[in-house]
Amino acid sequence: MKKNIGFFIPITLGLLTAFGPFITDFYLPAMPTMSESFRTSPSLIALSLTMGMIGLAAGQIFIGPLSDKFGRKKLLIFSMLLFSIASVLCIFSFNIYLFNLMRLFQGIGGAGGIVLSKSISTDMFYGIDLQRFLGLLGAINGIAPVTAPVIGGVIINFVSWRGIFCILLAIGIILMVCSCFLRESLPENQRSKGNIANAYINLFKVFRTPRFVLSMLAEMASFLTFFGYIASSPFILQKVYGLSPLMYSLCFALIAFTIGIGSLLGARFKYQNTALKTAAIHIFLGSIASASCLILQAPLFLLLSGYIWMCIGFGIMQPAATALAMEAERTRAGAASAIFGASGFVSGAIASPLVSMGNIAITSSAVMVVGAVICLFLTLILCQEIKTEALAEE
Repeated sequence: MKKNIGFFIPITLGLLTAFGPFITDFYLPAMPTMSESFRTSPSLIALSLTMGMIGLAAGQIFIGPLSDKFGRKKLLIFSMLLFSIASVLCIFSFNIYLFNLMRLFQGIGGAGGIVLSKSISTDMFYGIDLQRFLGLLGAINGIAPVTAPVIGGVIINFVSWRGIFCILLAIGIILMVCSCFLRESLPENQRSKGNIANAYINLFKVFRTPRFVLSMLAEMASFLTFFGYIASSPFILQKVYGLSPLMYSLCFALIAFTIGIGSLLGARFKYQNTALKTAAIHIFLGSIASASCLILQAPLFLLLSGYIWMCIGFGIMQPAATALAMEAERTRAGAASAIFGASGFVSGAIASPLVSMGNIAITSSAVMVVGAVICLFLTLILCQEIKTEALAEE
């Protein structure tokens, strides 16, 4: 890892990485009052979450390849500017339709922070140092899902929902200013050549690299397991186990915190093979334990232990899989980061409807275990691929 990088770069990039959860989670406690304010149905308010998620996924695909051609810094500043403008228009929206449209652009702007923080990290670091730095960013990112709804729930007692979006606007402006002080990490002589269309062709070229594809698929499988938990836990913990919304939030915060711990642990491994295998095994065993608890209706503390076990493995997986994928496509880091980042949202889109089909305890168990089995299988293939390449180089 580069020496003497200080605190500014990791904190700024960590906050940019965590921008996604803040965009989606921060205003959740304000949604009931927003329904009254706009005089509209809860379903149209909930659509604002969907629009934000679409923006977060599509924005990565749009911005990532452009950064390979034009550099990271300008597009990062543009992304934060777009987010800030969209936030202003959210605040002054006069109907739910304009608000939801601006949520889409908020998501696109926020996506720039997610995709470019990984690209900048890849420009700066190599090998195990990249894995360790991504682990640090992952730990910072793990705090966001914990703090965002809690802070939002406190703030809504003092301000309206528009006040919450004023805070989001302030965060966007601060990150835009911080982005201005970041150095450009991609020199002009390393940028992709040709026209803009060629930059987007790189989105397809990344699939030619087996290590990138295997890393991405293993990551997607781990996200399938993770979103199997995320999509089902509110119903299981509140409806089946009878937790209050407050107690559920505390349990959710505890489990989310362990993901950050897992990311820090993942960054400590000396060899990426070891980190990947360890992560996949823990995801598999944790998913089996969680599924067994759900099917047998075991005591709550056993179920939470299974969730924690699984999520620690998920946290360990993130820096190693991301570092491997980005290393494999270093010359197209923006495009690789875009595809890799969007793939997680694809897994979420698949898992969320599956867990609601039938008995949620059984369907969520099936989704978690199937995702874990696929993750373990792909991880073993990926590790063998790395070993084969290492032997060939010798």
